[in-house]
Amino acid sequence: MNTKRSSKKLALAVTLACTAWGANTAMAATDAEIVTAIEAGLGYLSSTQQAGGYWNYGGYEPAVTGAAAYAMLTQQSHWGANAAAYQAQVDKAVAYLLSTASATTVSTRNDGVNICGGGSCTAVYWNAAGNEDSYTTGLIAPAIALYAKNNPGAVATTTGPLANMTWKDIAQGITNTWAASQSTANQGVLIGGWRYGLNDGYDSDMSTTQWGIISLIYDQTLGAITPGITKTDLAKWLNFAQDHTTGAGCYQGPNSGLCDHSDTGGLLLGLNLVGGPAADVNQALGFLNANWQQGAFGTWYGNFGHPYATWSVYKGLETTIGLGNMTAITNLLPGNCGNDRGTDCNWWQDYNEWLVSNQQGDGHWVGYSYWGDPLATAFYLPILGGTEIPTPNPEPGTLVLLAGALLGLVPLARKRNARS
Repeated sequence: MNTKRSSKKLALAVTLACTAWGANTAMAATDAEIVTAIEAGLGYLSSTQQAGGYWNYGGYEPAVTGAAAYAMLTQQSHWGANAAAYQAQVDKAVAYLLSTASATTVSTRNDGVNICGGGSCTAVYWNAAGNEDSYTTGLIAPAIALYAKNNPGAVATTTGPLANMTWKDIAQGITNTWAASQSTANQGVLIGGWRYGLNDGYDSDMSTTQWGIISLIYDQTLGAITPGITKTDLAKWLNFAQDHTTGAGCYQGPNSGLCDHSDTGGLLLGLNLVGGPAADVNQALGFLNANWQQGAFGTWYGNFGHPYATWSVYKGLETTIGLGNMTAITNLLPGNCGNDRGTDCNWWQDYNEWLVSNQQGDGHWVGYSYWGDPLATAFYLPILGGTEIPTPNPEPGTLVLLAGALLGLVPLARKRNARS
């Protein structure tokens, strides 16, 4: 995989799920259908893991392994009688990831700003075929965070490149990597984003930037601290990347002509992290609503049947409006989500119905273009499970989407009471 637009992109992402069969949020496909689909997806991922702890993906094994391990961890409540076996498989996957990491020393960005609080600090990242460190690291960071959530102060490993580092140290190291490699004012309008390789030159695109965003969010759950300037400059990138006419997120701004669902989902996730303007959030929601029914097309475009886009949109909507919202996305697929629940269909239920209907007999999903087997399964499984993305810690000075700006706009608060 190489670039998003010109060649193969390592588009994998993963999930951390709190199952959501709460009384206040009905689902389209029945509970029983969803549970069956989740169990089948878990079984498929279990059966395709290799003896070395990784999943095969043509040179991108660390990234796909992070995605698959994350997907399995999100569904622990459905492990059932397979709990011991699945835990052993996740343990092997994480051990593989720790052994394939890279560590280096960083101090300043290319504009001379120190991101370590003075002096130097350790940066942690994962290399990938095609030099797509950003995608790879961004897929692994959530898996590490979810795996270590109950004991961030424990030593993760005593061998290899991360020997004697705690899980919190590793999370901080990942954040340090993103902070040090962020594009600065030296890159003009590209300030605040990221591109494929980390620490090998500076550039930005919205597709890559979402992996920096999700890494920072998950790293914070283990105690990592994101430098204030990282969020400040990220807000500048998000403003540049959005088409303020259509609301869409765009690959390298509206003039790139490449504005799509996946970039819009990443945009929403980023706006949630930095506390972006309510007007920008609502514009993005408007784009998704207007184009909700689109199937995958043209490699990069569409929603349903496009694993990369669907997972990106899910993350953006879950953090912005929650699983129970009935008003932001109303342009749903025809058929009222299969009529399994009467007239209570909403955006998440629309996804669930499609996923249950399109799962293959052995538990996997076919995928699309670059995002095939087993990556598609790793993307889709957490959506069915109602994955709750951690709540970011936005900069206090950027909390503009609160208060009076919300009057007359789509409700932006997450529906926490929609989960059990």
